[in-house]
Amino acid sequence: MLERLLSRKPRPPYTYPLDRSNDRVFPAGWRGRIYVWDIDKTYLATEIHSVRALLLVPFEFAVDKRNVAGTSALLRALRRGVAPPGLTLANPIYFVSASPPQLRTVIQRKMLLDGVEHDGITFKDHATLVARGQLGKVREQIGYKLSALLLNRKELPWEVEETLFGDDSESDALIYSLYGDIVAGRLRGEPLTRTLLQHHVRREDADFVAALAADMPERELVRTIYINLEVRRDPELFAAFGARIVPCHDAFQTALRLYEDGHIDAEGVAAVAHQLVVTLRRQPHSILRSAADMVARGAVGLATLESLWPTLQQRGLAPDYFVVDARRIPEHPRPALPDGGFLTPEALRATP
Repeated sequence: MLERLLSRKPRPPYTYPLDRSNDRVFPAGWRGRIYVWDIDKTYLATEIHSVRALLLVPFEFAVDKRNVAGTSALLRALRRGVAPPGLTLANPIYFVSASPPQLRTVIQRKMLLDGVEHDGITFKDHATLVARGQLGKVREQIGYKLSALLLNRKELPWEVEETLFGDDSESDALIYSLYGDIVAGRLRGEPLTRTLLQHHVRREDADFVAALAADMPERELVRTIYINLEVRRDPELFAAFGARIVPCHDAFQTALRLYEDGHIDAEGVAAVAHQLVVTLRRQPHSILRSAADMVARGAVGLATLESLWPTLQQRGLAPDYFVVDARRIPEHPRPALPDGGFLTPEALRATP
């Protein structure tokens, strides 16, 4: 009996059960921007809030998958970046999905149909979770996404900043804020573990995330977090997260801010508007409403809108009765990004 016990192989260290791919090799000294997208409710309009819907997802074909309106054009614009005509920067795009890896082929076929290129996808390994009897973790996202993001971060050029895209149907604002604080070194060790436990992350997953973070350098790498307001929450509900969170009602609002920050060009914005107005038959005045909301919230400056508006009007994508004149309309100042300090609100972190 003792001999059998001594001859057993030691258990391998715990890792979160997920399925990852990373198809890009970065040359030494690479500089650029990296974009990380959630899939469900951020790129694809997947119904994930009922057991019945989750059971039907694996039986969908690529042509059955529906986009969140305008996102395929937005992703193509991000991939191209701000480059001379006819050229592309091939900006790195990574996806993190709560779907099982059995959907990899279907989702990649959908991306092929949409002309969306990517450099890697992470899926949650539902089968392993079910086999372990951990059904609750099929729906829990904080431990999973932080594990996926940190594993990605360890393979990416360290000094390159990330722009993150999620939605308000779950906890993406919290997850991405925690991630930004972890990478910056503000939240590690025991405070990180206690914070994760406070949000009902299982102990083994909280310990795994803390271990991934323990040996990472410290740097401010998360600058902007876009939240698609899928369930139509009031943008003011995200004010506690600070100016790095940008809640958006649609892909056009996201495109406006990305254009202002130099991530996409004017053609990219026009492509998103075209997809919304021409392909999906939204009225041009809805483009005006989206733009006005971003200006009113200080998320986009009037000068940005003024530079884009004539092109949108010429293409029939914006109403011709409205003139944008930055000299006649009061400016709403854009909130300044803090030099330091937590992204995660104090109320959502464990007390010292």
